Amino acid sequence: MENEEVIVLEAKTNPEAFGRLYDMYYQPIFAFVLSRIGNVEVSKDICSETFFQALKNISKYKPKGRPFKSWLFAIAVAQVGNYYRKRSKMLAITIDECPELVAADIYQPDFSAIEDETELEIKEQVVQLRRLMGQLNQKQQTILTLRYFSHMTIPEISQVIKMKEGTIKSHLHRALKKLHVLMTEEDLKNEYDSAGATQSRTAFGVSGV
Repeated sequence: MENEEVIVLEAKTNPEAFGRLYDMYYQPIFAFVLSRIGNVEVSKDICSETFFQALKNISKYKPKGRPFKSWLFAIAVAQVGNYYRKRSKMLAITIDECPELVAADIYQPDFSAIEDETELEIKEQVVQLRRLMGQLNQKQQTILTLRYFSHMTIPEISQVIKMKEGTIKSHLHRALKKLHVLMTEEDLKNEYDSAGATQSRTAFGVSGV
């Protein structure tokens, strides 16, 4: 396998060498972005911008103390952050105020990129997880995604987002704890709503679905 440092050095003056880096890292970067965004087409655009910024700034990259992978993921994290900042400005409304807009396809998870997960139950779990993760702050969402979707170690995440490892662990702990609480609350609410619907049908002499 070709030495990555050699390819990176060559890529600073040779676009063809950068193409090899693109081939090496497109899938990991795309998987991370898709996990954060949930829409294939938007994720492709963000990936394109990530690699464009990497190509434009690769001459500034210095390998000492920070692998190219970490540097590239840091650009992707920044691009995802830009996307959410722009979207928050355009959508200065809440889901409750305009549910039909937020229900549009562009804001929904796209399952076309998920292989071997076609069962409805799995899809519903993915939707639930993405929805509940949306209630975490952006930093927690990024750390969770890097850890559990991109399978990065704590030291690798530290290099990507330039945060102390102990702080990352604290963010992970709080995020997972909040997710657990949110999922428990939602499950209890669903059970309550289901029980209420059953009682209502019984009260009006309606049985079955």
